[in-house]
Order: sequence, then structure tokens, then C-alpha cells
Amino acid sequence: MIRSTPRSPRTWGTSVGFGHCPESFGRVDGFSGPWHDLDAEGAPREPFDCVVVAVRTLRDLRVLVPMRGLLPSAGRIRVVLAETSLWAPPPTPVPGQSDAWARLADLRVTRTATGWHLDASFTEPVAAGEVVASVARGLLGTGRQPGQPVIGLAGEYAGEWRPGDADAAPADRALRTPERRDAPGCDLLLRLDGERADVRAGGPHLNLGRDRVDPGALPPVDEAVVNPIGFRRHPTGSVATLGSGPAVICGSDVLVRLGPRGELTDVEVARLRDVRGVVIPPAGEGGPATARAAARIVAGLAAAGVPVIARPDAERDAALGPELAQAVAAVCEEDLATDQRREEIAIRLRRIALRVHGAVPRWRAVASSAGLPVPPEPLVSVLLCTRRPEMIPFAIEQMEGQRGVRLELVVGLHGLPVAAVPATDLPVTVVEAPGGLPFGSVLNRMAAVASGTFLAKVDDDDWYGPDHLADLLLAQRYSGADLVGSAPEFVYLEPLDVTIRRRVGTERFAPFVAGGTMVITRAMFDAVGGFRPIPRTVDGQLLDAVRAAGGRIYRSHGFNYLLRRRNAREHTWQPPVQSFLTSYEEQWRGLVFNALMERTPAYGRRG
Repeated sequence: MIRSTPRSPRTWGTSVGFGHCPESFGRVDGFSGPWHDLDAEGAPREPFDCVVVAVRTLRDLRVLVPMRGLLPSAGRIRVVLAETSLWAPPPTPVPGQSDAWARLADLRVTRTATGWHLDASFTEPVAAGEVVASVARGLLGTGRQPGQPVIGLAGEYAGEWRPGDADAAPADRALRTPERRDAPGCDLLLRLDGERADVRAGGPHLNLGRDRVDPGALPPVDEAVVNPIGFRRHPTGSVATLGSGPAVICGSDVLVRLGPRGELTDVEVARLRDVRGVVIPPAGEGGPATARAAARIVAGLAAAGVPVIARPDAERDAALGPELAQAVAAVCEEDLATDQRREEIAIRLRRIALRVHGAVPRWRAVASSAGLPVPPEPLVSVLLCTRRPEMIPFAIEQMEGQRGVRLELVVGLHGLPVAAVPATDLPVTVVEAPGGLPFGSVLNRMAAVASGTFLAKVDDDDWYGPDHLADLLLAQRYSGADLVGSAPEFVYLEPLDVTIRRRVGTERFAPFVAGGTMVITRAMFDAVGGFRPIPRTVDGQLLDAVRAAGGRIYRSHGFNYLLRRRNAREHTWQPPVQSFLTSYEEQWRGLVFNALMERTPAYGRRG
């Protein structure tokens, strides 16, 4: 809930997210309530000396951004982030082209015991909403917004439906939004009446009184803050239970208290990283007060990678949708006893939750239902460069098995004839290069003919699960990183006929990923000039270039990838086979696949 009140004739304050955590108000230094509701009818218009924006968590800041037009102007803007996750960066503003920052006189960003405090002074009053949007961009970047269409928002909690969307337009009680350069103020209007959300559309001039579109039963999960970042492969806790309140309880300890409507934030997710899973009882059996709140909690926990165990509940499962409800119902506590099986379940659940309940896919579906044009899903250009004609059919087969993603294949024949490429249903472009051309130069030639928004590098002898590319695009969406890749966790040491699982931290921002799994945005690839024109270490050089350019690298899980390691001389990356035996935590005799690779049988398949 967004609340505001004048503290003095010249000070105005707003707050979000403190309703069920009033003790956090003590972290808002220098400002206290009372706090009142803020809406389009009662929003102040005159400039103030100071505006204080207090949010409990990063999620709450994102909820405020769509409503930023309701904030007044002031010569001093304070933004207080009371609690934050360890993975979140400091709230350093990214101004964009806002005129407000041209008037900046002083800026201070201070670390508090649990969060951050930003204090900005200007030479003349500026819109507080511009400062709030700039802080949100600095924390999470610009690449994880719901995007088109432009949405009008009406009703309390409406900001939850478009988290982080600075282009949304708050509507007044007559459901009107200000026109934009002689154009309608929004393409769709979402009106929240209690827990019911209606989306209405119209013709060219937006007749908001007709054409209702179903937006889904639940507010979307904000994947920018509720996501697998920080997942722990080896949790130290046990299975917890969702109790009344609602609160997550383990034994006699209350681990976290959640919002009464099932709101889940980045802070609560971080505090649950050490539990093996959470049991969700049906509504009315000691858990959440309503099935809707229980469904929001299940969707949020699943999206964050926290395994959930829940018996079927018709009303709750209707809100979750059949795919997620069935996946949750299939989980039992025994499945979470071993770390690898637990992680496989967590990956499956978060895939479904983020693809069904994430803000980006939700609004694509809503726009499509309203008859609005929806851009196609991004195209991934897969760069496959090889000197080994015998491996080309195998490598193409790995890409033919990819699902949930649009892709094209660019095959680089490094000193090989064109006849080496077999027929495939995938769109293929073949690039011939002389054998003496450096590896990096061949890859750059391939990238030059690629058409994708993303460039994905794959190796010709490694195994890729069917969700390899789709999961990496999902990781790029929730991390906002310029380059994402998998961890080289699972390795088949061919000379020894042994499969190992290495100790590699995953679901985190990191300086390296497996070279055969790199997916980079075309914009960043062009910004750094592509691969260095050298014969070896081109992967590491690209990673270094991205970091030097101020980009971010994210390392996702390694369950979709099995690295094949032969003799060192057969690889451009040349550590000896024996070096892989110094950092493994599990090993199996023979060629072994984890369950998410979907080989038959799941374990022990050879060849």
C-alpha cells in the first residue's frame, strides 16, 4: 500500500511496504507518520521543500515506480530503502535524459544497518517521481520491464501489476489518463477493485468501457526481484511450513512474515535460502487466510527457486494454473532430501512459475488477448564453429532438441568444405573460413551474418539439455545481465570414463561462465567489438571485455550442460584432464546425465 502525509507545511512523505512490518519504520531516519493513502485525486501539486520516499524493500520501490506521477516536486528528495538483499547494488541513480538531474546540487548515498539512504538536493524543485525512477534504474537497469503496451492503472495496489514500469499512467477515479502528445494516455486500462483486476481495451481512441481482457487471477511475479539469484545448492536448514499470518515457520522459529495478501519480496526470499522447502497447507488449515494469498505465495516461492510442497486445493490451483499446480502436487518431502534432486525440482518449478506468472510473459499474453500487436520472442543466433566434420551432426542434433526459444544456426567451417553440414529443419547459415584464420576472427565473421538479438556460442562436442537456451534467456530476463552462461558443473572426462560434478557457485553474478554456454546481447557484443582475433582463450577475453565495458555477467545453473573433456591438445582451453579432479564433489563411473538433460535412461546413458 502507498501512503503519504505532510510532516510539516513544506515536507511530504510517502511509504510503501511497511504495513505488516511496522518495526521497519524505525529505519526511516528523520521522518515519521502518520501515513495516509495517496491516489490520483488527492495527490499534491504544489512544490515542497522536501519529499521523503520510504520503501521497505526493492520490490516495494518497483511497485511505487508506476505511480511516480502522483509524487510532488521538491528541492530535496530523500529515498530510503529500509532493507535490501546482499546481491542488490547501491541505489546509485541512472538519470537517463531527465531534466531533473541537470539541477543537481548535492547527492549523498549512505549505507545503513540494513539498507540505503539517498539524499539529493537540487537548485530548484524537481519531480520526485523522476528521482525514484532513476534510483530504480540504477538498482536493476532497464532491461527487465514489462514493456509495451502502455498501461493505465486505477485502484489501490494497482502498481503491483506493472512493477518497475515508469511508462505506466495512474488514472483518476473517472478512469482517465492524461493524453500523450495528442495520443491516448494508455493502450489498456487496468482497474483494481479489491482483489479483482479488470483490463479494458477499445478502438483507436481507447473506448475504456468495453472489451474486457482477463489479466490472470494473480498479480504477476516481479521477476526482477523475486527470482533464483542467491540460490543455495547445499542448504543447512530443514523443511519449513507456511503458517497463519502468513509466516514461514521452522520448528518454533518464525523465519519470515509475509504480506497479508501473499506479497513476497526479495528480502523474504533471501531469508529463506537455507530452507530445503516450504510446505503449503490448504487455505483454512492453519495457513494463509485465503486461497488467493496461498497461490501468490506458491507462485512467488517457486519463481525464487524455493521448492514448495502442497496438497491439491481446487481454488488455489485454479489461480496457479494447471501446469504449475501439477508440478507442485508432484513434489513430496522425500524428494528434497538430497541436494541434487532438490535442485532439479527447484529448476523445474521456477521455469514454470516465471514463464506463466512473470510480469513480462503475463503482459505479452494480456496484450495478445486484447488484439494488440506483440513483438516476436527474441531470436537467438547460435554460433557453432568447428574443425571436426565428424562432430557436426552431433552438434546440430543438440540444437535441434532446443525448445521454448526461436533460434537460427550459424555454422562456421574452420578449414572444412561446405558439404560437411547435414540437412536440418533449423534455419542455417554456413560461413567458410580458411584453416589458418584465428578462431576469434572466424567467430566474428559468423556473428556478422547473424540476425539475432542474442548471440549464443556452443561447442561441437558437448551435450546440451532441451531447455539450455530457454533457461539462459530466462536468466537474462531476471538478472538483466549483458552476458549469461551456465556453470561448468557436470564434466565427462572421456579418457578416464568418469563423470564428475564440480564445486561451482551458481545463480550469481560472477566473472566467468562456461565458454560453450555464453549468451550475450547483440548490443554488448557490438559495444566491445566482438571476439579478439586470436587463436585461443577467446571466451575469457570476451568475458573480460564485457566487464571492462561496465557490463554484467550472470552464471546460471549447470543442469542443462555436460562438458566433454578429452585430451588437452584437442581443446582451445587446455587445462589437463587431471586438473578437473581437484575440485569435484561427486563422481560417477561412465557417462552420466542428470535428470534435466532428459536422456534415456536419465542416468548412465553411454555414447
